[in-house]
Amino acid sequence: MFIRFQRYGQQFTGNAAGGAWWLLMTPGIALTLVALAILVWPELLAYMVASVLLFAGVTLMLWSWRMRRVERRVHRDMATRQRNLW
Repeated sequence: MFIRFQRYGQQFTGNAAGGAWWLLMTPGIALTLVALAILVWPELLAYMVASVLLFAGVTLMLWSWRMRRVERRVHRDMATRQRNLW
């Protein structure tokens, strides 16, 4: 039923992944500290949510502005090509 993949005395992760646990520990510590900061200063949550909403709004506006510029350039290039064909 069970298949043995490693020999006796062999580490599961090997030496190459010796510090990989930090990839989980670091965000865990950071999230815990942020949660404690929010418990101590509840208005911090409002600032964090507002900053995420502000970032999302500005990103969407810049993305739409860039799409508008590309659309105008495509229309201008198409009009120029059609004029050159005549």
